Amino acid sequence: MAANAAKEVPSPPPKEEKAAEAPKAPEPSKEPLPSPPSAGSKAELPKGDRIFASPIAKKIALERGIPLSKVKGTGPDGRIIREDIEKYKPEPVSADVTSSTPAADYVDIPLSSMRRTIASRLAESKVQSPHYYVTVNIQMDKVLKLREVFNKSLAEKGAKLSINDFVVKAVAKALEDVPEANSAWLGDTIRQ
Repeated sequence: MAANAAKEVPSPPPKEEKAAEAPKAPEPSKEPLPSPPSAGSKAELPKGDRIFASPIAKKIALERGIPLSKVKGTGPDGRIIREDIEKYKPEPVSADVTSSTPAADYVDIPLSSMRRTIASRLAESKVQSPHYYVTVNIQMDKVLKLREVFNKSLAEKGAKLSINDFVVKAVAKALEDVPEANSAWLGDTIRQ
């Protein structure tokens, strides 16, 4: 069967026929070619246009949480390169944003001699004795679905929530509910 199929395949036309059938190359245009965009023109791109960045720049930006739309590229044609990401400094937060955030309040609790001794011994045991950490597996399916919904609604704004954002929020809410867990020993007082 393979031998029959090989017989049915048409042979390629002779080289002379190919040369005769080949179309002529168009004559070069005398109009000037458009110049490639300069590094300064990148800022003029409308929102939604593709951002050109090297793969390593994209990877580092993702790891550091740097939005590529905020970085000015200095590579060829305004492309974002590794050095641009490494030199990126986030814009300072405006005064009116910080004024709306409540200031962190704390309470210094004086220590009794017993508490001072207990805290001192606990600190020593951490340094001198072996210690271990406990890990817990948590079912995050509902959080992942909620994250997906939020990210769809935030996509047009260019924002994206990570799983860590939800964990940090949960820890913050837990510390509001149990302020004793958010305490630090300062030698002769406990700052809560």
